[in-house]
Amino acid sequence: MKEGLRLAELGEIPFDEKEILRYAMLPSFAPAPEELPMKECLAAAKGAVQCRAVWCRYPLKRDGEELDLGFARTTSRGLKEHLEGCDEIILFACTAGAEMDRRIGRAKLQSPAKGLLMHAIGAQQVESGCDRLCRQLAEQFPDKQLTDRYSPGYGDLPLEMQKDVMTALDCGRTVGITLTDSLLMTPSKSVTAIIGMKERKSE
Repeated sequence: MKEGLRLAELGEIPFDEKEILRYAMLPSFAPAPEELPMKECLAAAKGAVQCRAVWCRYPLKRDGEELDLGFARTTSRGLKEHLEGCDEIILFACTAGAEMDRRIGRAKLQSPAKGLLMHAIGAQQVESGCDRLCRQLAEQFPDKQLTDRYSPGYGDLPLEMQKDVMTALDCGRTVGITLTDSLLMTPSKSVTAIIGMKERKSE
């Protein structure tokens, strides 16, 4: 494994039905939540998710309007504002794994409603996995204040940066994430993001 990379096994992530319905973004004409096949989908998803992550810490440097993130350079104004006051970053990739994609595919063949819910379950699982990783990082660096996550493709940070992320974290070998030609991640329920780090002010 490349120097500086760290792996995180995030364990079993509890299902959160309220969050799953939020990620489903149900249209107004959809059946009431209690009429959806939620129980069937939760049963189908059980055991499918193995959230794991890889991360690396980099020094953050500023060169005029450009940010040197240690693995890539960018002129993104949104990221620059997000990292105000930070002198380091953590770059990470987290995935719910390939088995969740296979089960989403099977559910879509059964009905659109099941496919929609399985997509939402996968989203809830990987986002909760990211939250768990961030809590672990906050415990690991108690003298640092960590920012929220900021992902390639958000705001004016180009989605093309995903190529640099995949290379920096060796995602194919470390956590099994690859990119399609259109820069979509496989497995689909995967997240990459940058977290800023700054010295925690004493209270």
